[in-house]
Amino acid sequence: MHPIRRINTIFVYVRDLAAAKRFYGETLGFGKPEIDGRFWVEFKLPDGDTHFALHQSESHGHADHAHGTIMLSFEVTDIHKFAAQLKENGVKFHYEPRKEYGFWLAEFEDMEGNVLRLYQKLHTHERTV
Repeated sequence: MHPIRRINTIFVYVRDLAAAKRFYGETLGFGKPEIDGRFWVEFKLPDGDTHFALHQSESHGHADHAHGTIMLSFEVTDIHKFAAQLKENGVKFHYEPRKEYGFWLAEFEDMEGNVLRLYQKLHTHERTV
């Protein structure tokens, strides 16, 4: 079984989050966001599994993402194992697997410096820890 199951989230980093929210929500017809935060807006796409996220490019707490950057998040079956395989192949991580936003996340770069993210749902026993 391949470690990547699907694209989980497509991120677009924007300067004007309110304008981007209107454009994607109204103009493109994504509708009302599932998550509507100060630095983050996330729409669930019609397939029911894929998410489209807008992120304020100058927000705190994340790697330095430039305006106009697109980042992909891949859902994986075993984030720790796959991250270890990537590191063995010289992949540069912004951060290794950690619990964030109620999920396991890890962020790294491809050979061009594009940001990619691994995502894994928490198992039931991890949610209470």
